[in-house]
Amino acid sequence: METTEGLLAKVNDIESKLPKLESSINNLRKENEMLRVELNKINENLQDIMALYEVVSNQINPFIGVSKITATSLEKLERLETEYKRLKKTVEELTNDLIILGSLYLHQLDINLDEIIEEVLEEEIIKSMSGEDTHDTKDNK
Repeated sequence: METTEGLLAKVNDIESKLPKLESSINNLRKENEMLRVELNKINENLQDIMALYEVVSNQINPFIGVSKITATSLEKLERLETEYKRLKKTVEELTNDLIILGSLYLHQLDINLDEIIEEVLEEEIIKSMSGEDTHDTKDNK
């Protein structure tokens, strides 16, 4: 059995170590809180990076849904295609109108285009048979 003096010495020893232990515990709590704050900052940064990654991958990755940029490009392409179809139809209508107007003009002037073409072809055939080919480069040099 220990004596009272031995017990008092141990109590004094524990009492002297107690402030050091309290100080160490307080330091550990502060470090723990600092680590918690740092982890929260890292977590926030990671979430920001993931959000940025999603934005970039949505714009670039063809396997992910249509991004705003792609949607805008598709809308422009659709508008261009619609405009192209409209212009093509207009050109076709104008071509038909020109054919009709040309036919009316020729009819009003009593011009038979088929007869003119036949006459020109006959003249060219006669010239080529007689050797008077005006398109021959040997004679024109």
